[in-house]
Amino acid sequence: MFRAKLSVGSVKWMVVALAACWLGSWQTGSLLLAADGVATPTAPSKTVQALMEALKDEDAQVRRTAIVALGRSGSDASAVAPALIEALKDKESSVRGAAALALSRVAQHSAPAISGLTELLKDKDRDVRGAAALSLSRIGSEAKSSMGALAELADEKDKHLKIYAECAMAVLDDDPAPHVNTLARYLTDPKLEVRGDAAFALGELGPIAKGAVPALVAALLDQNADVRLAAAQALEQIGPSAKQAVAPLAAALKDDDSRVRNTAALALAEIGPDARESIGPLCDAIKDKDVDVRGAAVYALGEIGSPSDEAVAALTVALKDSDSEVRAAAAVALGKLQEAEPAPQ
Repeated sequence: MFRAKLSVGSVKWMVVALAACWLGSWQTGSLLLAADGVATPTAPSKTVQALMEALKDEDAQVRRTAIVALGRSGSDASAVAPALIEALKDKESSVRGAAALALSRVAQHSAPAISGLTELLKDKDRDVRGAAALSLSRIGSEAKSSMGALAELADEKDKHLKIYAECAMAVLDDDPAPHVNTLARYLTDPKLEVRGDAAFALGELGPIAKGAVPALVAALLDQNADVRLAAAQALEQIGPSAKQAVAPLAAALKDDDSRVRNTAALALAEIGPDARESIGPLCDAIKDKDVDVRGAAVYALGEIGSPSDEAVAALTVALKDSDSEVRAAAAVALGKLQEAEPAPQ
């Protein structure tokens, strides 16, 4: 079972590379944004060697797909980075953009990589420029040298580019608040693409974007389901700092779109114990017709960890769910509630 995926925005081919970041299900309940740490230099494995050879293929789709795979190569990151940096110069915009995003997944963020991405901020293709800004935001403080180029990008008229430039500057600037506030204002833009991009960017920032929680709460009522989904995902990424969104997220468990209901439950799970007031709505969500919503609700009750009679009763019912993964998740959640019970006197 896979968690809901976002489809708003103008990312086009970028969806392929971004999709590689999803862990996949409510069992894990989180989004992998970038690799942590620095890889130890190693010789490329045979698999990586084959993928690097595919970068020479005459077909852009093959090169692009190989790049996405290379961006997930783990211990071979030090060997992969030079090939990805070279791919930033590919003649096809889709390949350049995929290489930019893949570099943010490679643990070794070298000066040549940051320099190449900074140069890509001036690419002729607007989506490539946006991908470069997004990648720099994921690299983090090491990319501080790109602030000047990002500020120039933020001055462009294109709101898509402004959003991803502001996202990166929020990460790199000592004071992220002005950039977060700018992104929050875009959540009310008349254009669907802009609202979706803004919500996605705020999610990228995680807890840094806590000042945008009120605006994201309002976006949970957007007329477009994809924007509502993006807002819920952003609140999930903000986590415990989004505790003021508990009641609106609980209300979103009744959204018409199952993806929004699913992600609202996951967001409540990330908020954790401070989401206790959502226990009742989560118990109701265990009866949802969508299996992923039921699984997310079960998971959330375990993460909130309040052994109330209502939660225990609902999870006991979930032990008889038609889906085996939901039943297994219910057992795990009940175990967590049991651990939270006060010791007998």
